[in-house]
Amino acid sequence: MGKRLEGKVALITGAGNGMGEATARLFAAEGAKVVAVDIMEGSLEKWKGNENIISLYADITKEEDIEKMVSTAEKEFGKLDIVCNIAGINDLCYTLEDTTDEMWDRVMDIDLKAPFRISRRAAKTMEENGGGVILNIGSYAAYRGNHGPSYTAAKHGVVGLTMSLAVGLISKGIRTNCINPGGTFTNIEEHSGGNYHPEGMGMLIDITGKFPTNGYAQPEDIANAALFLCSDEAKHINGAILPVDRGMSCC
Repeated sequence: MGKRLEGKVALITGAGNGMGEATARLFAAEGAKVVAVDIMEGSLEKWKGNENIISLYADITKEEDIEKMVSTAEKEFGKLDIVCNIAGINDLCYTLEDTTDEMWDRVMDIDLKAPFRISRRAAKTMEENGGGVILNIGSYAAYRGNHGPSYTAAKHGVVGLTMSLAVGLISKGIRTNCINPGGTFTNIEEHSGGNYHPEGMGMLIDITGKFPTNGYAQPEDIANAALFLCSDEAKHINGAILPVDRGMSCC
């Protein structure tokens, strides 16, 4: 049985830790050439010596860095088949009254605007190559109001972005799907810039703690779903919003 991504080139953001790291490792093991992107200095050193992975430090909120990400894939590997928009932060469950304009803008820029910009740039290259796959990471919070307003709105926007791209790009041979993780063991709190808001986090724990489906996933659980959606096995799946949340979204 051949490797499921043999001959594919993937661009993965947030590849220095958590879901992005797990996805980069799995994709490379399945035969893909990977451009692993992260902003945190030192986070990509783990990929040294892996002939299937090129590390690239970049800021996904900057258009010049997005151009560098895509052009690196083109220059080093000759094409781009897959984009996984995994890098993100959350709003640390900040309540409406404590959500500043600065926090709102930062969450929106990283979690929604960046995937839009990356997809827009990558789609040009994918179309020239005959097609590809865009995979976005949303959240269980996209459909529930128990997180802070900026994160909930951004991830709801990611779902809408995915649906629009699925319709608008399929004629160019580009599929677009989204994974909505539930609770997953990552260090997103560190990347999001502080500690969880005690009132907002208390509400989230109170609500989800009553769910019979409650439970945390490992980053590899998200990576396994990403592998399927980005492989040719899912060639007829477009516009899917896949919950990987142990059933939390049913509650």
